[in-house]
This record gives sequence, C-alpha cells and structure tokens, in this order.
Amino acid sequence: MNPLTTLSLLGHPAALPLLAAIYATAAVFSGLSGFGFSAIGSLSLLVLPPQLGVAVLMGLSLLTQAFSVGSLWTEFQNRPGLWGWREGVVPYIAGGTAGMPLGLAILAAFGPRALTLTLGALIVAYSAWSLLKPATLRLAKRPSGPKSSLLVGAVGGVVGGFSAFPGSALVVWNGLVGRSKEENRALTQPFILWMQVVGLVLLATTRPHMFDHAFWGLFLSALPLALLGNAAGIAIYRRTGDIGYRRVTLVALGISGLGLLLKVLLP
Repeated sequence: MNPLTTLSLLGHPAALPLLAAIYATAAVFSGLSGFGFSAIGSLSLLVLPPQLGVAVLMGLSLLTQAFSVGSLWTEFQNRPGLWGWREGVVPYIAGGTAGMPLGLAILAAFGPRALTLTLGALIVAYSAWSLLKPATLRLAKRPSGPKSSLLVGAVGGVVGGFSAFPGSALVVWNGLVGRSKEENRALTQPFILWMQVVGLVLLATTRPHMFDHAFWGLFLSALPLALLGNAAGIAIYRRTGDIGYRRVTLVALGISGLGLLLKVLLP
C-alpha cells in the first residue's frame, strides 16, 4: 500500500506535514544531544500504527546515528579505551545485543494501547528523572569492569526492542556515574547505532512484512529531512557546547511522552 494512502486512512490530511515536523525536530535534537531521535520521533505514533511507526523510527535513527558518528569520528577516536572491554563501549554492545530479542518479543506480544502507554510512561519518567534529580546525585564510586556495563547494555537492548529508544538506559547510567558530555556521547552513539542495526536485522528476518511499500515510501520520503535536521543539530552542538542543550532536549522528550499518554488516555 502506498504510504500516502496509508496515512490518509489514518486521519487528517495534515498527517504528512505533521510527520515532517516531528522527524525534523527529532533529527535536530538527536544531532544536538547524540540521542533522542526515537523518543521525540515517537510522536509519529499519533499518526502511524505502532509497528510501522517503530520500524520507521529505527530506520531513520540508524542512518542519523551513522551520520553523527561519521561527523564526530575524530572526537570519538580521541577518547582512550573507547573500543575496550573494561571501560569502553564493547560490553554495552554485547549486553544490548543479548537483550534486544526480548524487547522485540514484547513489541510483538503487547497490543497497540499497552505499547503506547508503556513507551509514553518510559519517556516521561526518564525525562522527569533527568531534569529533577540533583546535579550532585551520583554514585559514590564509579563501578569499574564490564559487569555493570553488560547489565546496562542489556536493559538498553530490551527497551530498544519494544520502543526504538535503546540509548535511554545508557544515558541515565552515564548521568549517575558522572560522565562528561563528551564521554556520554562517545559511548552512547556507537551503542545506539549498533542496537539499531541489530533491531532492524531481527525485524527484517522475523517480521519481513513490516518492511512493505508503506514503510519504504515513508522512510525514503523522510530520510532527506532527517539527515538535514541531524546536520543542523551537530552544528549547534559544536557551537554551543554545554550551554543548556541537555535541559532543552529533556524537556522535548518529556513533551513527546506526554503526547503519547494523552493520545491513549483521553477519549
């Protein structure tokens, strides 16, 4: 089915401009913060069926993350031990890969109402926690070794499987252990990129019907806008550094979660 036909069946003709605005906003904030494309982009579930919406989000998130990683590759390479097992991104990736199939099983088992409620509550809780927790609230001692990294990665994989938002667990963890913006981004972006690859491969092999003409039409139509928005976000990130960018992003994530909750809870 043509994506325009699919969208017109879902509601108002303004659906396409609304989707364009959602994807562009998500891409800008993703380029700015290094995460959050799927969280802000989850507002597209106000227009799209959950499984189509999540599949498109995963595809767009993968390519915008790849664009960001390529743009910031020099900065990432300057971080010692980034690709190591003890303090680097590898144990997060291993744990996330193991957890992703469970998350996709949750996506398949839950109905649209339960899935949307879960996703909205997850985003609101994450945003509220990050905005309201004291800046001094951190673990007294940063855990070392791969065990905690494996566990955090596994949680991220489960969450990513049913919500296309795998970076949430890692971003919260980085805040708890007091990692800098640069450390956070160097770990989070390669992790999210890998999780999106794993998720899309699993979806393509287990539920190929999700990647029909509606998916490809919508994905290819949204891709140029998403890449342009992501480039703009990276440019803002490089110019503004740490001045308020994280708080603005978290507010946007909270608004997106509230929109999903209202969609389900209001008659």
